[in-house]
Amino acid sequence: MTVVRRSVPADGLEAAMAPRTDLLRETVADDGAFIQEFGPFRRYERRLHEGASGWTETTDYRLDVPGIGAALDRGLRRAIRDDDRRPRTRWYWPAEVIGRSTTRLMTALAALSVVTGFLGTMAAQTFTFAADEFDVSSSAQADMLALIRVGVLVSTLLVWRADQRGRRPLLLGFAVGAVVFTVAGAFVPSFALLGVTQSVARGFTTGLIMLVMLAATEQVPAGSRSFAVSLLVLCAALGAGMVSWLLPLADTGITRWRLIYVVAALWLGAIWWVAKILPETERFRSNAEVASPGRINRRRFALLGITIFMGAMFVSPASQLRNEYLRETAGFDATDILWFNVIIFTPVGLAMIPSALAADRYGRRLVGSITLAAGSIAAAASYQTTGAALWLVTFLGSWVGAGSYPALRTFQTELFPTRARARVGGWFDLVAVTGSATGLVLVGRLADRWDDLGSAIGALVVLPIAYALIVFFVYPETAGQDLERFNPEDRAPASDPR
Repeated sequence: MTVVRRSVPADGLEAAMAPRTDLLRETVADDGAFIQEFGPFRRYERRLHEGASGWTETTDYRLDVPGIGAALDRGLRRAIRDDDRRPRTRWYWPAEVIGRSTTRLMTALAALSVVTGFLGTMAAQTFTFAADEFDVSSSAQADMLALIRVGVLVSTLLVWRADQRGRRPLLLGFAVGAVVFTVAGAFVPSFALLGVTQSVARGFTTGLIMLVMLAATEQVPAGSRSFAVSLLVLCAALGAGMVSWLLPLADTGITRWRLIYVVAALWLGAIWWVAKILPETERFRSNAEVASPGRINRRRFALLGITIFMGAMFVSPASQLRNEYLRETAGFDATDILWFNVIIFTPVGLAMIPSALAADRYGRRLVGSITLAAGSIAAAASYQTTGAALWLVTFLGSWVGAGSYPALRTFQTELFPTRARARVGGWFDLVAVTGSATGLVLVGRLADRWDDLGSAIGALVVLPIAYALIVFFVYPETAGQDLERFNPEDRAPASDPR
């Protein structure tokens, strides 16, 4: 329980005596206390006391955010003391009032996002060291990174069940499967078998990422969907950074990269904790009895599918082959790569928060197109530099480009009905993985032919630029709109979900 006291100024007494509508919706109890009618608190009570020196306000509350509620207390204390109680977005909290079900869901999804960040970057970070043990070439690494994306068929074949059984069972099942097959990579006798285990692990991880984003954007209020995605990606960036923290293990022996895969088993404990707090999304509950699985707008599907393919063709090689560029061209060892990734990429999720807030306020198309184009150009330029310029250009490319994700990722949820979202998301994952594999193979071949990885990456930068233009001129604007506007056959979620 947290207790916040403040003195109420004379000109703020009228506002203090009115029920709050910013962090929560208050109602007045029989004894005159303000209590929660709807909001994110497990326990909440606000009282006004008149004394000799004026009025004092005392607020007792306990936030219903398992595990990390204490981390949010500092911001909440400031917000509760604030005289200005107009609803507004804070960097750590949305403008709309959210219920306990939403806070618990987002807490569980944040934990799963850390897991996806760790598992999703495992192959890209470690294959260059495994290649030394198994004595394979750079092009073989690129081919294997492309091949493991075939594992998306695992999620594509299974994820549609989330439209029938719910998001929760598939989130937990995919998380366990991703960890188990990742850990199996520690015990393989060949590079080929490493690729097989990580292909299946990648499939489960890809499906898990899709369901995490789907559940979040399906649950949160209309004006905060990009904001929710940015917070989850911030958590995923933390998980990805954890792999970098472990990379020095790979320098202690030619087989020690395997220890990083063993560490992944620890995530089973986090998944067990998530299982205890993770609720089902309110929109799925409201539409669980709808007979139709939902009609898919073919024009929207084609529009998103084409652009997702184009973006993945560039993004995957530009990110997945960076360690190879750092080792072979920039002369980095494992420790250098560790610090480079920690300094540049671990905090990159922070860049998404202002972009997400801007996307929710000014529109997804404007913010998404600008950040996508600018970030891609800088990313391609980073493969043409070394030394201090490499650090600067990579920093600019990653931080600007990161802003495009929360603006663009929400379209996959917003433009399709509840009973088809997971199915469509699985198909989009397949499209993205196909684009990723195509880009990796093409860049690998061009790099071998030209003996220059940077030129191969640069040749594909036209694709995300075209993507950005399509977003700006063709995509519909969805910011601030309820999902039912674009999917009128859906039932709106129950009011005031808890």
